[in-house]
Amino acid sequence: MKYLHKGSQSQERLDALLSFGKSTSEDIKAALGDYLVRGISKTNAATLNGVQGPNLTRALKRLEVVAGKFENALEIEWYSKRQDMKLELIKERVDALLVELNSLLASLEYSDDDLEKHTCRIINRLELEIEHIGTSKRSTENEHCYMAAVYQEAITPLANRDEHVTDRIENSIQRIEYWQHHLANLSRPKIR
Repeated sequence: MKYLHKGSQSQERLDALLSFGKSTSEDIKAALGDYLVRGISKTNAATLNGVQGPNLTRALKRLEVVAGKFENALEIEWYSKRQDMKLELIKERVDALLVELNSLLASLEYSDDDLEKHTCRIINRLELEIEHIGTSKRSTENEHCYMAAVYQEAITPLANRDEHVTDRIENSIQRIEYWQHHLANLSRPKIR
């Protein structure tokens, strides 16, 4: 993949790329700047700076390798940050689910039928979320590993019609609290 194009770089980025590569003469650096930053043609950039065309081409090829490595490092960093952001979002969703289930138990207004309706609604929503995580191309590894598992853990006791609805909700809360604790430990630095 080609990363360097005529006029595509800022001076700061070019300086950074040059600092990672082989040492380059000042006239070559100036020609690279004219071509990559100012957008002057390769031929004119070489001529303006007293550089032979093949030397500028070789310098561009070397710099292209550096740019590829640089872009790869940025991509890895971006993916890691995205995973961390998704993990924080997962924690927030787990907290919200706990609040929702605890509010069902705390409400004295709800009859058992009302609780059944609410648990069915929650089950349906969580099943849709699990399906979305499994089919979305934008889902991250953390969503597959944690969010789908947490939701499945929440659904299992809620869907067990052999128990009373309040017991099912309490069992679901216990399972989610386990995951909440587990997720909190994931972001803590490990002490050696």
